[in-house]
Amino acid sequence: MRNNHSRRAFLVSLAALPLATAADGGADRANGLFRTCSQPVGGPNAHRFPRVVLQDQDKRKAWFYQDLVAGRLVVFSFTSVAGEKEYPILANLVQVQSLLGDRLGKDVFLYTVTTEPHRDTPGDLKRLAEAHGARWRFLTGEIQPVREVLAAFNVRGRLSGLLWIGNERTGRWIKRPSRQPPLAIAEAVARLSVGAHHRPFLIDRHSARPGISRPEDRRRLRPLHPSKVS
Repeated sequence: MRNNHSRRAFLVSLAALPLATAADGGADRANGLFRTCSQPVGGPNAHRFPRVVLQDQDKRKAWFYQDLVAGRLVVFSFTSVAGEKEYPILANLVQVQSLLGDRLGKDVFLYTVTTEPHRDTPGDLKRLAEAHGARWRFLTGEIQPVREVLAAFNVRGRLSGLLWIGNERTGRWIKRPSRQPPLAIAEAVARLSVGAHHRPFLIDRHSARPGISRPEDRRRLRPLHPSKVS
């Protein structure tokens, strides 16, 4: 009788597990038994990325590809607390953040992955982000998983001068210098966008009113936010 009662309790706990997992969301899916379970992976470039768990500056854990990349338009940069002093990139990216406006965190996601996971704690990255006014996620974690992510982007060493911009709905990825003018980076994001946000160009360099000769005066900025187009 006692064995039957224990068996029923075990089966009830198993039946409740999927519901609890679904309710917890991406941040908690990296904890406990879930972390050791095989995860469904889909997406045009899923095979290129490791199936690992990372942690952001607020100590939220997430599966790298499944939670942060799959089905999203993303911009990845790579630096560290020490590396930012040698080759600063965050001030430039904060200007990109401003150009993206309310698209940031909704249909465009910026991430900065530390190149020194053995040194940079979530607290270190939080202070770094706050010092620059960065409102995106800074990622660290256990050394080996972070190194696997860096290897997927061909990042070696403390410094990286490239951004990876990708749309995992379409499978298209491009690289841009991390210190390229912010408008050029935002234009790359607009080109990879789909639907109403797609823009082949944000600047028209070939149109000018008569009498205007300076190149900077010939440029006409096209809106980045379609909702503001009259």
